Amino acid sequence: MNNRTLVKISAGEHCIGFKTISRRAKSPRIFLVTRDMLARLEKEPEIITQDIYCFAALRLNTATRALTITFSWLRRRYDCELNGWEETVVLPYDALMDFVKASAQENGPQKWKVLSLQSTMTPQIVFVDTVGLRKCLENRIIRGKLARALRDNFCGADRVEFYHDFEAYSFTFRSYRAGRSSYVGGLILHDRDDLKKAHYSVHT
Repeated sequence: MNNRTLVKISAGEHCIGFKTISRRAKSPRIFLVTRDMLARLEKEPEIITQDIYCFAALRLNTATRALTITFSWLRRRYDCELNGWEETVVLPYDALMDFVKASAQENGPQKWKVLSLQSTMTPQIVFVDTVGLRKCLENRIIRGKLARALRDNFCGADRVEFYHDFEAYSFTFRSYRAGRSSYVGGLILHDRDDLKKAHYSVHT
């Protein structure tokens, strides 16, 4: 399975069940999410839900239509302590909802298996400040440093927009997650007196 997690999905009258199987472990039980909660994701792209001792955080990327679910699989031990692990899967949201809708029909499918998608975690990069970007690209040294800064930062964001900053070769930015603004800051080039030693850092 190339380290991808198998997700077994089952349908009930009011709930959809999720069970995960990876090389690390099998989930101890089925996690139930109500049909109504799944339908809410179109208007509330981030939802946290609980099933007995276990939790799941659901996040819909409205741009890629990928649904990321982080399960916290917990079990109560004989000494009343909880132990467990986390499992994150990425599912094709539209295909999942097609199954959910079909399963509600008479003689509709009741079980579905799907491998978790590979998550690249690469955000969409948008330079609103095209003039500033052009100046960076015209300088070979700065071009390489900017590419590395974009590669090494902004993980977890869906989209990052870059705007003008008064510092040379620098930008202000706003990042978005699940369609909502998550944080703002600056991508600033330091030590500009010696471009070979200059480096970018993120300030929020």
